[in-house]
Amino acid sequence: MKRIVIVFAVLVAITTTANAQFFKYGLKGGVSSSSVKFDEATWSQVQTSEGSMNLLVEQGNAKLGFHVGVFGRIKIVGFWLQPELLFTQTQGEFVYNQVGGSSLSSIRNQKFNKFDIPVIAGWKFGPARIGVGPVASFIISESETFDGFTVSNVKSDFNKATFGYQVCVGVDIFKFAMLDLKYEGNLSKFGSGVTIGGVERSFDQRNPQWIVSLGIFL
Repeated sequence: MKRIVIVFAVLVAITTTANAQFFKYGLKGGVSSSSVKFDEATWSQVQTSEGSMNLLVEQGNAKLGFHVGVFGRIKIVGFWLQPELLFTQTQGEFVYNQVGGSSLSSIRNQKFNKFDIPVIAGWKFGPARIGVGPVASFIISESETFDGFTVSNVKSDFNKATFGYQVCVGVDIFKFAMLDLKYEGNLSKFGSGVTIGGVERSFDQRNPQWIVSLGIFL
């Protein structure tokens, strides 16, 4: 937590070295739609509340999340740089389908609380903006629920820190607010799999999302 605050403070300090008329800051919040993407995997002899099963694990539906936080904006001519510090809650959904037998299925929903630090740079054309930049994410906590049978002795292997990128299009509204639409992709894996009953089940897992934000300049 302390490292996150220090990183954001340094970013804001850099921007404030510019002439004050070129620097703005404010609050922002919004919603996101995220999904967990990975290669489909077949797991054999998995212990569940319904007994031992062979399972096919697939991507579930996209889930809604939210974010709130602060941002800074430095603007020089048409160039702009915008660091942000956001508390973010996202979700991911897995679907477990029994292979053969009675074809039972279960949905596993995982919820993640994170701090995100995107730094977006780009160009401004009148009120419109386009930009791109890196984002660092730090998981604070995670929880999960099952709808259907449960998989026994599951230990998730999610990375506590991940790195990605964001592509942004936005518009400033009468110099007091802004509206952003972002796509976030991955430069590193969100996780490498799960351990079930002491057996590691690995897969290439990523967590892309669409993000809509409304910001207010202070």
